[in-house]
Amino acid sequence: MEHENIRPIKNIKEINELLFIQKEVWGLKDIDIVPVHIFKAVSGFMGPKGIILGYFIDGKLSAYLLTFPTSNPKEVFGGMLAVSKNYQHKGIGYKLNLELRKIMLTHDVDKISWTYDPLESVNANLYLNKLGGIITHHFADYYGGLNSQLHFGLSTDRFKVEWNIKERPIKEEIDGKIKKNYEYKINDCSDIKYVEIPLNIQHIKNINIEEALEWRMKTRALFDEYIEKQKLIGINFIRDIVNRKGIYVFKKPPAG
Repeated sequence: MEHENIRPIKNIKEINELLFIQKEVWGLKDIDIVPVHIFKAVSGFMGPKGIILGYFIDGKLSAYLLTFPTSNPKEVFGGMLAVSKNYQHKGIGYKLNLELRKIMLTHDVDKISWTYDPLESVNANLYLNKLGGIITHHFADYYGGLNSQLHFGLSTDRFKVEWNIKERPIKEEIDGKIKKNYEYKINDCSDIKYVEIPLNIQHIKNINIEEALEWRMKTRALFDEYIEKQKLIGINFIRDIVNRKGIYVFKKPPAG
């Protein structure tokens, strides 16, 4: 039986292992890999809100989560979440974020935020459905060009997702007491908007880059319109397994 535990990473030997995980997960070239001295600075000088959480299985580092403090003392930024390929789709990213939430609540943090690619359905499911975050911003080509297998061929568009970790509905959702359930309607109504994405953009990109680019540009226009212009927020992500599509749900935020 595998023994699993989560703990902060501080020693240089374990920090060096983070370089290999980056290469494995994202296919990064050396120029884009976050170097050892940055990780060391976070773990040594940015605590307690800057932290590297490691996920260990039988003593082996299998995943990690990196956060940075922000200009808002009540908010931290989740800069990196990487899970080794042999351990993906096992809920490890979810477990790391729940442990991060526990830690940050002890330091009076209200909000954890991340960025992720809007076309990555696995990330959408984790951040919106499992953790209960909301989409608040959309950025076109946020990081510019990245030299990695994962990002090759598409601009680095990103959502900003905010997780209000002290809100009661969020806690209840994590505890499994409630679940978001929005009906997917073909026609948009005035207060709710829907945007479809494919469930596996990486597969599409590998077989037909032109189709992947079409998805990027079509959804970019909709996300800019709904989020940046109409000021809607993303509240849910519906996984339509039968039709191999995901559906984002956007609506106006509550008054006040």
